[in-house]
Amino acid sequence: MANRPGRSGSREDTLRHSNLIKHIANIRTSGTIIRSSPYLISRLLRSIDFESARTVVQLGIGTGCITRELLRRLHPEARLISIEVNEVFVRDSFRIRDPRLTVRHACAGSLRRLLDDLGVGQIDHVVSSLPLAIMGPALVERILRVSQAALTPEGSFLQYQYSLSQRAALERRFADVRVGFTLANIPPAFVYECTAAR
Repeated sequence: MANRPGRSGSREDTLRHSNLIKHIANIRTSGTIIRSSPYLISRLLRSIDFESARTVVQLGIGTGCITRELLRRLHPEARLISIEVNEVFVRDSFRIRDPRLTVRHACAGSLRRLLDDLGVGQIDHVVSSLPLAIMGPALVERILRVSQAALTPEGSFLQYQYSLSQRAALERRFADVRVGFTLANIPPAFVYECTAAR
């Protein structure tokens, strides 16, 4: 009988720190209750030339599965700047020990200011998992504008979503928007590859 409270407490701690519970509690900023599948992550990142990319920005860390895969693929001399508005996910990201990773607790709309603070000019790629479909149109437009302005001429903006609702917004900002799709995720997801500023 004396051991039961310990087991119960352990179970509660496990639930409290589980990725599923964190996604449910923070769905307004994560946009989903399930982490991205390896298939979706691979599809999202497939257009990046990791041999040449030196500065990549990630918008939305979530539980860090995309962050870890980016770091696994990035060149040893590359840099990953990850921006997350949710403090819970920011704290969790501190468990990732990699000198190439810089994490900032901020809104993605402040990208230019953050880059200036870090002494970064243009960037090679933006990888976004932001839930654009549940964000206000003005904020979406601002994020796309500052992201596009920060990219090199050959750079790309990569985004996954669970619908095509933001395709028009992306096409207003980028001249070339390619849309892929993967069923191997819960829920199935669209992947946008955006290049060439308008």
